[in-house]
Amino acid sequence: MLYFFDEKGQKAAEDFNAAGRIKEYDGDYLHINDCNFAGAKSNMFIKENIEQKIEVGSDGTVTKTLTIDYKNPEPASDCNLEKGDLCLNGPYRNWFRIYVPQGSELIESSGSEVEMETYDGLGKTVFEGFFGDTHPLRPLGSAKVVLKYKLPFKIEDEYRLFIQKQPGTDGYQYSLEFEDQTEEFELTTDKEIRLRR
Repeated sequence: MLYFFDEKGQKAAEDFNAAGRIKEYDGDYLHINDCNFAGAKSNMFIKENIEQKIEVGSDGTVTKTLTIDYKNPEPASDCNLEKGDLCLNGPYRNWFRIYVPQGSELIESSGSEVEMETYDGLGKTVFEGFFGDTHPLRPLGSAKVVLKYKLPFKIEDEYRLFIQKQPGTDGYQYSLEFEDQTEEFELTTDKEIRLRR
């Protein structure tokens, strides 16, 4: 991530999508931001599968169910520091923030060990939670976060979604279900999706 006091330098960083700015978008929006609160570097080993189910009511109201499956497929590191081993893969504690269109309403959630917080930030609504104190994601283990929320607008003919990738992460697997349509892809860069009803 780059930040410059010089305006031209900052503009160049943003033009190359290297400044981490949360982008504006006129439609549905999703940005998942994970933060490793553990001492090791377990996030290097974490794989994520993200599933979005989009339901549209007869009046155009949009309700989404977002499921994030976290998996660590690798064995634990030998953490014997006295003999020079690196303790890279250990228990993973995750502070997660999910950025969605401003005005979205959280209906229900599971997977956070603390009460989910909802607030506005950077022009979005943010759903914030945490897991890892009571039930950390251990090597060869898994964890799941599920959110159901309602978008602040209705749709008619076209559903538009912009997914902004968290910088520095590998390409996570995404699947999207919208009425009778399914999209599956690896998110290696920001992505816009347009689907007709």
